Parts: sequence; C-alpha cells; structure tokens
Amino acid sequence: MARRIGAAVLVLVLVGLSAGCSQRSTPDDGAAPAAAAARPILVTRDWGVVDGMLSVVVRNTSDRTLRSATAVITARDRNDVLVSSSLEDPNGCCAVTELPPGQEFGFYVDVGDTAADISRVDVAYRDVRWATAANSSPSPLEAKPVRLDGNGQGAIAIAEVTSSVRMVPQASVQAFLTDADGQFLAVVAGRWFCFSKGRHEIRMQLQHPVPAGTTVDKVLVHPVTDDPDGTALNCAGR
Repeated sequence: MARRIGAAVLVLVLVGLSAGCSQRSTPDDGAAPAAAAARPILVTRDWGVVDGMLSVVVRNTSDRTLRSATAVITARDRNDVLVSSSLEDPNGCCAVTELPPGQEFGFYVDVGDTAADISRVDVAYRDVRWATAANSSPSPLEAKPVRLDGNGQGAIAIAEVTSSVRMVPQASVQAFLTDADGQFLAVVAGRWFCFSKGRHEIRMQLQHPVPAGTTVDKVLVHPVTDDPDGTALNCAGR
C-alpha cells in the first residue's frame, strides 16, 4: 500500500510538493538549463481564492519534462497595486519538480484578508532546469477523484491512485477543486510514497473551509525522484 509521511500547511497528513523554494541552479546529469530568451516556462491556466488561500494552475506546454523550477507568484488588485507575493510566505513557496509535458500543476499560497482584493495573478520562474527529451516517458500512475468530504475544519479530497508497476517510490498527487458553478477554486497537494502495483485510496486534507457545492474536478499524479527532506526511502516489503 502507499505510505505517507510528514505534514504541511494545506495537507494534514502529507508533505506538500509546492512547499519550499529550491535554490539549485546546476543542472543534473541529463538535464538542460533554460536559455536566457526561452519561451514561457509554464503557462498559467487559472487561479482561485478560498478562505484567504490563493491557488494557481499552470501547464507544461513544452515537449520536455520540467526537472525543477521555483515560481514567484504576485497578486495585484484592479488598480495594479501589489496585494501579495509568494516571496512573503513564511512556509516557503513555490517549487515544482519533474512536471511532464502536457501536465498541469497547482501552486498555493496563503494571502490572508487580502485575497478578496486580487484581480490579477502573475507567475515568474527562477532556478529552472529542463530534462532532455529522452528523459520523458509515460507515467505508470493514474488517478481519479472519489469524493469530497467535510470535517468541520476544511475538506478532505479522496482519490484513487492506480499503479501499473511493482513499485513507485514517490509521487506528486494533486486534487483540483471547483465550486458549484464549475469554476476553479483550490488545489490540495501532497507527496506520497511507496505506491505498490494496484489501486490505492488516499485522503488529502485542505485546512480551509470550502463553500457548499464544491467538488473534486480532477486528480493529477506523476512520479518524482527527488526527496524534499533528504530521508532515505525504504519501500521494501510493501
């Protein structure tokens, strides 16, 4: 069965993949550094606000896996006045690792009472590293939403993850929530460990209340190989 460890601001029992800012700039073996005048790193698709939390959805529209990058998210009001920046987040934000071509990823940052003033969101990137085209391969993992439960303090997104191989040591799992009108609302993100072959039901907790009618629109999953806290993984016997 899949194993989970750690905790983050948004997920009660997970290590949030977007927590922490990587400052690495030296490419790994087989990775290519970004060119100075390259195309946009990731395309911003949508953003939403719930209970003082800003979530932003981006997509890798290139033909290569994004090995790693750190996003800098800025939010402005209708007068173009800066409302909030992810650089001010004491919990650290916003890293993305090993994002395959065509896949989306969600960042989140707590902005507090200023959330209601946000009219525009911009995302820039630093410490960008691309994998070579040869490093891209189909994912052995698939995921789908099961349901969204409330617990009085927020919401719990329940998802089913299926692995087609004997063991996937680590994976990024993200649930995208939409409101009753189908508009993007929030992302619940986590790092999960030791997915054995077969189906696994996982629970991800968002520690923010959501409005009535909120549902899990989709769940995205992809394997990752970097270890955010340096802990040696041991999936033996699972």
